[in-house]
Amino acid sequence: MRLTNWGLIALTAASLALFASPASADLKAGTKLSKANCQEAKDLLPEHVMEKFCAGQYEAEVIDVKDSDFQYSTKFKSGSEANAGKYYVTDQGYMYETATKSWPHFWYGFPFPGISEKDKDEAQIAYKIMYNHQVARFQIDDVYWFLAVKWARPSGFDRSVEFGAYARWNIGRHSGPPSDNPDDCYLKDLLFGVAPYDVVGVSNMTWWHTDPDKWQSVWAFVPTIRRVRRLTASNSSEGMFGSTMARDDAYGWGGKIQYMNWKLVGVKDMLVPIAPTGIEKAMVPGEPAPKKLAADPGLIKARGQVPVGQVPRITWSPEERIIPGYEKEGWTGAAFAPTNLKLAKRRCWVVEATPKDPYYAYGRRVVYIDTTAYWAYWATLYDRAGEYWKTLLWEDKMAYTPGRDMTARHPFFGSAEDVRQNMATFFDVQSKGYYTEYELGFPDTTFTTTNLSAMGK
Repeated sequence: MRLTNWGLIALTAASLALFASPASADLKAGTKLSKANCQEAKDLLPEHVMEKFCAGQYEAEVIDVKDSDFQYSTKFKSGSEANAGKYYVTDQGYMYETATKSWPHFWYGFPFPGISEKDKDEAQIAYKIMYNHQVARFQIDDVYWFLAVKWARPSGFDRSVEFGAYARWNIGRHSGPPSDNPDDCYLKDLLFGVAPYDVVGVSNMTWWHTDPDKWQSVWAFVPTIRRVRRLTASNSSEGMFGSTMARDDAYGWGGKIQYMNWKLVGVKDMLVPIAPTGIEKAMVPGEPAPKKLAADPGLIKARGQVPVGQVPRITWSPEERIIPGYEKEGWTGAAFAPTNLKLAKRRCWVVEATPKDPYYAYGRRVVYIDTTAYWAYWATLYDRAGEYWKTLLWEDKMAYTPGRDMTARHPFFGSAEDVRQNMATFFDVQSKGYYTEYELGFPDTTFTTTNLSAMGK
């Protein structure tokens, strides 16, 4: 009985620590965090990230990022304020409209504005945090972009594949509710292989349904048989294209909120990853690039002050790139570590997810989410036995059009380190002339099995 009491005391102390400010040293802007001074970051980093700094695998410069630096558009902020009282969370974790007592088919802005640390004991607070986190990336109508998925081991680069993607959002759209959403989806996307030649012809399409009880619909074109096949949606915890990052791992959490049990386990100051040149990124108007699948610009009703005939584009300079360890001469840390990583102290929600699906690969996920911007920075993943498995690092940019008329949480860099495989996978959207275009006007008919086949060999 005595041991049990001491165990309860220790557990209570650990839980209280997550709701407290850390007692560690105050790391000033300009400080370089490394193996030499890693203990100064005690309680400011996830445990296994702290271990990597102390082992000399990671180094980073500390910078300042203030709440006021996260400048969403006036339209998004107004939409968030207008949502006060419009939505609630059911006992099952479903977001419902107060007026209809059913799930919404469109929403814009944070659905739960104004939540704060004083609400931490509210029963459904974790779900509200996650619904805000979700819509932070849904602020534009559609997107066309390219990226590389790269593998690296501690000793060096392993391999990479390159993909392109079409995607269309049906919630959070800058233009408002779509005129065509017959399948009641909040997102549809289509990915296609670009390089090497082995992945050319590989394509995948997903429909994400707003119905909280409906699994996403997934199809793939199989080049060897030249046919489209329907896939199970329950494998969203498996690595994409054989990588260490699952579909649900994007943005710290990129899956359907309703398929997990969410719990707030803390609110605390954290050192979080920031892009080398900070969080701001201008979207520059330009001519849209030719595409295999046609767009209808007339579907874009609000252009974010971008001239007609042009689209908001994002490209990257060499100075903005993440430089992995295997590219930097003289680097002695992990080959997959971002050598020009920046860290900033931010107040974060610490949210825990456990799966409702008994066949889900992960047993637990702990995500660190900004209390102001609702961006996720770190996630720690555990297996079904409770053993540590992976660490996710995620960085975004606040992209904006002229006059800041439209903003978007733009994915910049993400990595997943798998300690079992002793390997990491990271997303690279910055190299080789990769670019992103927004607000093109992809109709709902872009996302069909016919077009999926057309993107194949």
